[in-house]
Amino acid sequence: MFPLGAPEVRDGAITIDMMLNEPTRIDNYAARLVERDLLTQTIFGNVTTSGGALLFDQLVKNEPTATDKPGVIAPGAEFPVLHTPDGEPVVVRVQKTGGKFGITDEARVRNDAMLLQRKVSQVANTMVKDLDERGIKALSDALEALDDKALTVASGGWAAAAGVQASAKTAKTGEGELINNLLDAQLKIQETELGYNPDVLVLNPTDAKNLKLIFGVANYQEMLSTFGLTLHTTTAQPAGEGLVLQSGMVGVMGVESPISTETWRDASTQTTWSQTWATVAFGVTDPMAMVKLTNLGA
Repeated sequence: MFPLGAPEVRDGAITIDMMLNEPTRIDNYAARLVERDLLTQTIFGNVTTSGGALLFDQLVKNEPTATDKPGVIAPGAEFPVLHTPDGEPVVVRVQKTGGKFGITDEARVRNDAMLLQRKVSQVANTMVKDLDERGIKALSDALEALDDKALTVASGGWAAAAGVQASAKTAKTGEGELINNLLDAQLKIQETELGYNPDVLVLNPTDAKNLKLIFGVANYQEMLSTFGLTLHTTTAQPAGEGLVLQSGMVGVMGVESPISTETWRDASTQTTWSQTWATVAFGVTDPMAMVKLTNLGA
């Protein structure tokens, strides 16, 4: 998603001076941290955008086939025109996220690499948290806009089942309820006949813990793989709710400005400042490629 540059070393080490004098090195480091932890780049496809906004079409009706059926086309006959009605284009403004930090001349002279690493990590963590929260909110808003057309599965609850000893679990108090919820979610997506193939399960860490307790810490990944699902956790997802979706299909993350960094020195405080930012927007194009799980905390 973000362009990375190859680092250079001097006497086997990259110094703070090199990082601050060449901000693209901070771009490199921050981009690696963001890409490592950013959930929304898994959920959304990546596109470039310009003009301060992301323009996209959103599928709000379950129309898996064209309005007109072609029927039998005789040799030499003209093909019928197929038209699938489109809604009004949606416009979402891009938003900037990032942060800045200062490095004193004293820390620069001492080449306090750990200080720089910690500060860049804080900026990257801030960006990841902000982008994931915005991405999850965009998904939630899209489902809310669909109202009763949104795909949802109401669970009987995972929290109570997680507290039941393995020897006492039943189909309803153990993994049976969880399996039933995931199968129902996949079925709802398949019944749209829109060709979606759900492969991602998004949960709050609390609900992810309950899932692991129910399936077993050593077995949960294998169990989820039988559904073709990969678990992703984020605090941006509200506790008690979850999402089953197809990665890269529900929408796009429009990047107007990739991760960029600029630095300057404030002589009055003998501090070199570094600020890193990215400008993006989230667009949910296919809200029917996801199912919302509810009541997981019961």
